[in-house]
Amino acid sequence: MKVAMIYDFAVNKGGGDFVMLNILESLSSSGYEVTLFTSYPRGLYEAAELFDKPIPNVDVRYIKVSSFLRHPYTIAYIAYKVSRSMGDAYDVYLVSDDIPKSFINRKGICYMHYPHAARLKFREYVASKYKTTFYGRILWKLHEVLFPRYFLNDTRPKEWLLIANSMVTRLHSAKVFHVDIDDIVLLNPPVAARRINESWRISSLKKEDLVVCVGRFELEKRFVDVLQALPRLRKKGINVKLSLIGFAYDERHLIKVIKAYRLEEVELLVNAKREVLIERLLRAKAIVHPTPHEPFGIAVVEGMAAGCIPIVRRGFNGPWLEIVERGKYGFGFSSSEELAEVMKRAIESYEKFNIEAIIEKALTFDELEFRRKFLKIFERFMFA
Repeated sequence: MKVAMIYDFAVNKGGGDFVMLNILESLSSSGYEVTLFTSYPRGLYEAAELFDKPIPNVDVRYIKVSSFLRHPYTIAYIAYKVSRSMGDAYDVYLVSDDIPKSFINRKGICYMHYPHAARLKFREYVASKYKTTFYGRILWKLHEVLFPRYFLNDTRPKEWLLIANSMVTRLHSAKVFHVDIDDIVLLNPPVAARRINESWRISSLKKEDLVVCVGRFELEKRFVDVLQALPRLRKKGINVKLSLIGFAYDERHLIKVIKAYRLEEVELLVNAKREVLIERLLRAKAIVHPTPHEPFGIAVVEGMAAGCIPIVRRGFNGPWLEIVERGKYGFGFSSSEELAEVMKRAIESYEKFNIEAIIEKALTFDELEFRRKFLKIFERFMFA
């Protein structure tokens, strides 16, 4: 069976790359003939190196894309070229987030981290720069016009299977594509939970009064809320170190707050290597995820696998509903005042927590389990 994946690794670095790496590994290791069509061939190898993953045994095909195009329109262009030149050469097509119109008459699977189609309806998931700046608003207006021309945004083709990474994505996608929620498969993304936990168990590092935050440095990630909690901790006599770790995006707003509050206890690690992230998680007692609109939250699970107590924002989001399970495996918060209080409890009472239960929860999201489930879903869809 021939499988074609349309995806650009390492262009928008993050958990999406780890998901697609595991999908490729799942299919190639099971004997399927897989071809990756991409505008950035080096991206596959960069993503594999970043996440310390083996390079999947797949055929990589380069599709040249004009430099002025940006994601997701690069994907639309690749899909158009593949559809025209390859015809029915492949049994199934795999894409991430959105379905290109070029493939609506073919058989396909779309794994949705959070589709662009949903962002057209649920504006709270739109990056703040597209809502707060003149240039950003112009780009978004253009996007609202162009996106429906190249991607499906209100219906699902009969020959396509939709897979959602979380309950949030599943519900929103069902509303956008006008299907029953049961018509969308729920499959949480993979996490290197077992590997991280094994590193923690053999490590000589000791837990410190350290808190870690992980994510792309965007305004909507709300890392500023964590920074504002630190002065409150000082007043309580708690000295906590904070590591902010993420990919470069708009870290300037964080630097301003760090300077304004004179937060010498904060380190800002931009584009840090994977081993640096893992080392901080092994030392930290807690991981804070302040994002209010987060479909899942892979970094939260990584921290739990390293023995960190998770602290997440309450609300209709993946970390609170599916990972922490409304406080069963960690803390929730709704304000900077409450965040400071639960950070204090996590640091001071770390030894009293059932860390093993937190770890066991993290292991349910392990990449091996993801690959097993994905393969079962894939084969049921293809051979039903």
